[in-house]
Amino acid sequence: VEIAWRLHKDYWGQGYATEAARAALNFAFTELSLDEVVSFTAVINKRSQLVMERLGMMNTRANFYHPALDPNHRLAEHVLYNMTRQQWNNQLAGL
Repeated sequence: VEIAWRLHKDYWGQGYATEAARAALNFAFTELSLDEVVSFTAVINKRSQLVMERLGMMNTRANFYHPALDPNHRLAEHVLYNMTRQQWNNQLAGL
């Protein structure tokens, strides 16, 4: 299951993506009992990568090229982050 966010530029940098994604992760792990949640973004999208890192998601180092984009497109290469339920629970427990 993937978690994602897309905000109008006027709302960037105000914490909305992190707040909403944190609520979505909580729902995914506590209500749906999912074992893992992933998120991905273009390599050049450093702001979304920072959101994933603030959430405690881990960079899997398994970059990939988005299948809907030409490999030479500037947004083609993506980074993949993930979080397990155990990582989420550890984070909540302050471990």
